[in-house]
Amino acid sequence: MRTALTAAGVSIGVGLIVALLSITAGVRDTANQLIHLGRADFGLFQSGTSDLTKSILPQSLEPGIVKQPGVQMVAGLQLYVSQVDGQSSFLVLGMQPGQFPWKRLVVIHGRLPADGEVVIGDAVLNSLHAKIGDSIKINRHRYRVSGVYHTGDPFEDNGAVMRLAALQRLTDRPGEITTIAITVIPGQPSKKIASEITKRFPNIASLAEPGQAVKIDTSSRLLISAGWIFSLLALIVGGIGVTNTMAMSVFERTREIGILRAVGWTGYRIALLIVSEALGICLLAMGIGLGVGVMAAHLFTAYGLISTFVVPDFTAGVFAWGLAFSLGVGLVGAIYPALRAIRLTPIEALRRE
Repeated sequence: MRTALTAAGVSIGVGLIVALLSITAGVRDTANQLIHLGRADFGLFQSGTSDLTKSILPQSLEPGIVKQPGVQMVAGLQLYVSQVDGQSSFLVLGMQPGQFPWKRLVVIHGRLPADGEVVIGDAVLNSLHAKIGDSIKINRHRYRVSGVYHTGDPFEDNGAVMRLAALQRLTDRPGEITTIAITVIPGQPSKKIASEITKRFPNIASLAEPGQAVKIDTSSRLLISAGWIFSLLALIVGGIGVTNTMAMSVFERTREIGILRAVGWTGYRIALLIVSEALGICLLAMGIGLGVGVMAAHLFTAYGLISTFVVPDFTAGVFAWGLAFSLGVGLVGAIYPALRAIRLTPIEALRRE
């Protein structure tokens, strides 16, 4: 029972770490797609927003930002998450004709949309069961499909594009956009230009690299911060649990340890026995914890605790950290019991009842 409870405590810590690291990687992946919409070098968002897709910026900022040193082109984009023909969490992008994201939209069938029309990404074409000339329903309004596009960006290719003015009318947000996509003059440093823009315009956050997304997306930041606190607590509780389990194991097997010492086992071999048992418990906990972490990550995303478009990314590094956590707990928890075991002399151990 002690072993089972100890393994359960360690597995919770492993599961939390796997879930948090996979979500963090997913946030970076989503941010990388968001900040490069339309092949932009970086993007501007509202500071402190709970979700990057819920950012609100005035469209009137564009003329001021394009005048900043190093900026080549700017484009205001509106992102709208809606249910489209039964598909939830469908992304609709509003683009201004003539700006660089619109010009870089490669239409492989049909034509670019007029007012009241949309083009859909080729990646979502089959799931929508739509073809050119059909209409799709977006927020109780129907729009004719004028073409199919491909950008190579999975984020864009799984959505639909319409004219910015049409989407602003649909969302009842005239003059408002979600992000400002920016391209810089070739040879200019994007990070430096992004930093200068955020200094010039208050309450605007620039995303020049995916790692900055967690600092801006408050819902993801709160979830990850809280999760790390619980992970630390799980590490402490797991370490105490392993220490207690192995200490009791040494206490209950004092005579057996004495016999092993009497027949020639060295202190090093006794310590290795204790440590290997502790690591065995933690490896068992790791196997359970990896499954718990995968389920927890999907639950966090499925129930809208973070951005709708964040998909957990289970990389080899994520699972490596889970392994490191479990092995670390095992090693730390085995230190005291191992020291206690090797200090026992054969005569003293055999005298104990």
